[in-house]
Amino acid sequence: MIMSSLRVDALTELVSLGIGRSAEVLNLILNSHIELSAPEITILDVGELPQALKADENRLSAISMRYNGSMNGVTELIFRSSEAGKLVDCITGEENRTEEGLDALRAGALCEIGNVVINSLMGAISNELDFQLTYTVPTYLEGGVDVLVAEAKLADARAVLLAKTVFNVASLHIEGEIAVFMSLASLHYLEKALDAYIIR
Repeated sequence: MIMSSLRVDALTELVSLGIGRSAEVLNLILNSHIELSAPEITILDVGELPQALKADENRLSAISMRYNGSMNGVTELIFRSSEAGKLVDCITGEENRTEEGLDALRAGALCEIGNVVINSLMGAISNELDFQLTYTVPTYLEGGVDVLVAEAKLADARAVLLAKTVFNVASLHIEGEIAVFMSLASLHYLEKALDAYIIR
């Protein structure tokens, strides 16, 4: 999927705004100071996601939220499960002792982080582009990249806005991706809204 450089630049600006706001909120509600890096943006076909994440053999942890309104789809905050465990350890001050992934309590902590990041990101995009969006409550997913794609396909998603960012907590450098899955109709709607935003 190809998007013009002007649209990508505008989208990067909006995603950066949302990431910055989420860092501010996380620092207010959590005990740890969290810094999020400026995102790297790419637009992909859903089928290209496994290669983009380089996660065919890795176990992933993700927080997923559906959105509806001017656009429809799913947004997921994705970590390698080992990285997710380190992030939660840092925030809760406890050590993850389960080998199969996060337990319910720790998954809940990760959902809280995902809720803040996803709402801040989608809120920045929808506010600046004058969208109307509603969201479901966040859910926790764990498994291979096929699990994430299966969740997205339930919303008839074909395109993915992938934003790579880094969570810096204490001395840890934890990479995560935010994947905004959308239908082709939603992608075209987004492109038109970006064009209007650019010429303001």
